[in-house]
Amino acid sequence: MIQKLKNKSIKWWIGRSSCIVLFLFIAIFSYAKANFILKGIRIEVNLEKDNNSSLVQINGNAKNAIHLILNGREIFIDKNGNFSETVGLLPGFSVITLNAEDKFGKSTEKKFDLVYNENTESVAMLNTIIN
Repeated sequence: MIQKLKNKSIKWWIGRSSCIVLFLFIAIFSYAKANFILKGIRIEVNLEKDNNSSLVQINGNAKNAIHLILNGREIFIDKNGNFSETVGLLPGFSVITLNAEDKFGKSTEKKFDLVYNENTESVAMLNTIIN
């Protein structure tokens, strides 16, 4: 078998090598273009609280999402997935829930547990203080 490979012409080797390189290029390109399907929805959120009120500004990005629901109501997202919404907090324990759905029907949910005290100017969220 090794003798048969040694007897092949340079034209045969170039043809085989170019086919392999083309196949690898197509595979890498396909993976790069379909990567958003494999990763699904990614949600990143920032919370900002006004010092003088109980309102919290929720800003973030829902990558690959087409529908976003915040505490049971749909909110608007731009073509890049950015969103911004204001939520009023009651004193004590609050839960903020974000549900997102992509164009393939996959959905994901992210919950934030918040503790708000009227006497302080901050909100506690999962061991993090937000001013």
